[in-house]
Amino acid sequence: MLTVGSFKFIDWFTFKPLVFLFKQIRNDVWLKLYVHRQPRALQEFLEKTEYFKNANLMVVVAFEQPWALNWLLSMAKKNIPDTTILVFDNSRNLNSRAEIEAVCEANSTLYFSLPVNNTKHVNRSHGMAMSWIFENVIKKIEPATFAFIDHDLIPVSPVDFAGMLETQPFFGRLGGRDPSKYWSLWAGFCIFKYDFLKDKKINFLYDFSLGLDTGGRNWGSLYSHFDKDSLKFASRTYQTFYLPEFEDGASVELIDNKWVHIGGVTYKQSMKPKLVFFEAFAKRLEKFKAWEDFCQWSCKS
Repeated sequence: MLTVGSFKFIDWFTFKPLVFLFKQIRNDVWLKLYVHRQPRALQEFLEKTEYFKNANLMVVVAFEQPWALNWLLSMAKKNIPDTTILVFDNSRNLNSRAEIEAVCEANSTLYFSLPVNNTKHVNRSHGMAMSWIFENVIKKIEPATFAFIDHDLIPVSPVDFAGMLETQPFFGRLGGRDPSKYWSLWAGFCIFKYDFLKDKKINFLYDFSLGLDTGGRNWGSLYSHFDKDSLKFASRTYQTFYLPEFEDGASVELIDNKWVHIGGVTYKQSMKPKLVFFEAFAKRLEKFKAWEDFCQWSCKS
């Protein structure tokens, strides 16, 4: 949170600093209570993961969208073969949880149903889920590296997580309202060396006072100690793709030109306009051996 002296004089007339302080204390209380919740299934899950010490992990926080997760998992088999994938289900809809568990089973992927989080604040829900996973699973496994990947971020080209961390202890897409002052890694794509993080105070909640989204609370304990300009970050670009079914084309968000971000799939109703396009996109992509060949076929300069 911003220091007292960082707030503008006018902010105090609207009690803005006190509102931020109250919300941060409230969120921390909720987070502490949530992180300490340990379902009976946790011990059995940890027994299945005890062989992953010093391995490379990719952690996916699933939420309501089995189709997007299925595409992610099927593409990961092809493009991220040296990484173990764990899926943690943060869905509110119990039917969605059943469907997502079935998707994981079909893709031979370990699945865990997170304790139900009743908050309707998407950022808070996501941050609490990530914090729960770090405290209750990552710390128990002690992997070499671990990555948090959004459930609608599709690996369309070979990915080397370990290579991203050769010269720095974390990597991802830069986030922040004003990164020249405060920044963090986007929660949808962030990779860490576990040994570097294990003794630090980690909190994946947001800090809107600093203009930081989910994961922003790690600014003080982690990111503030680094010179941003000396680090490498993942690129974020937009490319228009043209398909026979969509002759006018559609703009697609790309991360490092290796990941397709569907975006806007948190709720099924908002997914519908994109679903038809990306279903066609996925089917066309299957016909190509390499992402570059697909891009050359479907992109126009």
